[in-house]
Amino acid sequence: MMILVVDINKGVQTQTAECLVIAETLLNNLVVVLNKVDMIPEEKRVDKIKKMKENLGKILAKTKFPEPPFVPMAACPGADPSGTEHPGMDDLV
Repeated sequence: MMILVVDINKGVQTQTAECLVIAETLLNNLVVVLNKVDMIPEEKRVDKIKKMKENLGKILAKTKFPEPPFVPMAACPGADPSGTEHPGMDDLV
């Protein structure tokens, strides 16, 4: 299994594509972590996550991982000033 971490603010990078090639060659399971969701203003967060899932979904539809689970995750887990909790890597287990 591979955990593919994508910075939600940057999207697909060169290393993302490279990791997908490796995953298709060697693995059968993929989980996509959308990292740094806490860096997006709260009022825009839901829409940004939705758009990133859609964009990545189009890319992944052409691979052997057409519908992987997506996990939004915070760069700094815990509550932000608004009181919203964000999961961290420990919560992925």
